[in-house]
This record gives sequence, C-alpha cells and structure tokens, in this order.
Amino acid sequence: MITSLACSVPARGQNLVPNGSFEQYTSCPELGSSVFLTGWENLHTTSADYFNACNMNGVVDVPFSECGYQEAFDGQAYVGMATTAIGGAAWYREVVGIALTQPLQPGIPVCLSFQTALGGFGRVPWNSTPYSSKGLGLKFFTAFPTDWSAYLYPNSAALHIDYVPIDTALWYGVSGVYIPDSAYSFIAVGNFFADSLSERTLIDSTGYGTANVAYAFVDDVRVSFDLSFCTQSTPNLEDREPIRAFPMPCSDVLNVTLPRQMQGMLRYRILTILGAPIAEGTLVGSGQAGVPFGTLPNGSYILELMSGSSWKQVVHVVHMNQ
Repeated sequence: MITSLACSVPARGQNLVPNGSFEQYTSCPELGSSVFLTGWENLHTTSADYFNACNMNGVVDVPFSECGYQEAFDGQAYVGMATTAIGGAAWYREVVGIALTQPLQPGIPVCLSFQTALGGFGRVPWNSTPYSSKGLGLKFFTAFPTDWSAYLYPNSAALHIDYVPIDTALWYGVSGVYIPDSAYSFIAVGNFFADSLSERTLIDSTGYGTANVAYAFVDDVRVSFDLSFCTQSTPNLEDREPIRAFPMPCSDVLNVTLPRQMQGMLRYRILTILGAPIAEGTLVGSGQAGVPFGTLPNGSYILELMSGSSWKQVVHVVHMNQ
C-alpha cells in the first residue's frame, strides 16, 4: 500500500502581500482615502491616502497630486501616509494593512522590502509637507490592534528605514530578512516609532509647504519565503547627484547646476503649481545652465528637466520679480 504524505512547504518565489503594488482598486479614487484600494485596510486614523494615475482632478493623481510629485515605482499607483504626528496629537499615525496570502512560519526566514519616496511640493501648500522622517516600515500581527492609540508606539518593526531620506526625486529601496517568532497573518505599513525617535527633518526651506507633518509615499511591498524575491538593492546616492537650483527665490534667471548623469542637451518645461505647462525650451551645459523666468508672474512653479525620452528631474521654484 502506498501512503500519501502531505507536507507543509512554504510557497517559493511569490509575494505573500496581495496587491503589494497597490494597482488593484474597486473604484478610481477622487479624494485621498484608500478605501478604494482592493484588500488593504485604512487603519487607526483611517486617513492614509491612495494615489492612482486614473485620477484626473489633481487631488490624488500620479505623478502630480496635492501631496507631491512622484511617478509610481511599479505600475501607476501607490499609497501615502503621515509618518509623524499632526497638530501635537502624539498618538497620530497613518497606517495601512492587509492579510497575507498565507501565515508566516515561526523560525522560517522571509525577505522583506518596500519602496518609499518623499511627499512635498504638491499642487497645494496646505497638503504639501516641508518635512521628512525616518522610521517608516513593516510590522506583522496575528490580529490588528483594536485600540491603536493604546498600542502605539512599540518602537520596533520587522523592517524600517533607519535614516531620513532627503532627495524628493528618488524612490528609496528598503529591504532585509526577518525571522518570525509567531505565525503572523497580517502586515501593516506605517511608522511605529515615536516622534522623538523619528528625527523629523526640514527638507523644504522655500516656505511653500505648510502641512505640519512628515509624509511619505509607499510602493511595491514584498514579503516572500524566497529570499531572492525581494528588492535587495538601494539607490546609489553617490552616483545620483541632485540638481541644485539658485537663487531661490529667483528673478530673471534660475541657475541650474546639472549632475553628471544629465549633462548635455536637455529639454525643460515649466508648469504652474496646478500642473499646467506654460513654458518650455532646451538647455545645453556641461555643468550649469540658466532657465529664464523673467516674463512669468510671481509665484510657485514646477521645473521639469528631461534627458532622453522621459522626464527625469523635478525642481520646485519660487519666482519673485525684483
């Protein structure tokens, strides 16, 4: 007689986080609530935001929304959340979570990764943060807390970004390996560290953004028993130099110092803060070039610089005629 044995073997090469890139939705969002996002729960304050290129009113559009300017890392959608408290409410955090496709196994390692980018320089100043922070990460649960205010803050996470990101043009990759101590069935994304440990840092000194909170976008959340599945690389920040623009505010000409990877023939486009293109042209420079602003009304603008076939760098500009 042949006996059939059923063995519990972790699934290999698959993401245990369903809808990990936030592409699936029940209806296209028009406002910021992520209730339109398939499978994910908008936890705690229920005020995390869902951004998708299907939106056309500019509130939660991709790439240019009320909260910032960022192409999706994967696909056309991502979520956004406050990573520090708002208005002195020490318990405040924005958190999203979802059930895993199968529980973790105690003692069996899994790889984890996610992508994060900065908010700020959005369409409206009151939803644009001038701040960044560290601490955003992933945490596992057997069941989500029923009282998040009492739960926060454990000051721990299975994986978190342990430095303050400052480049608004980048997606920052965060990855690692985690050995669970329980059969966790749920994952949450948020900052589970108190403000005193999160190092809220000013990244916008122009005075444009007025949202008194650090804010971040999140995309491509991964958990897998296959330790090679998760994104293990992070951007080489030494190789990717930021654009430097001065003076700020500018009057007639904005001087732009070009990083090595963008020197040569470039095209530029100037947009209003509402996203309407109002000027464009070409730049040629081996290190520095000038963009004319003298004929434009005073105000805030978005400068896009393109080398090749896609827009590569974005600069927020404040223009004031003398």
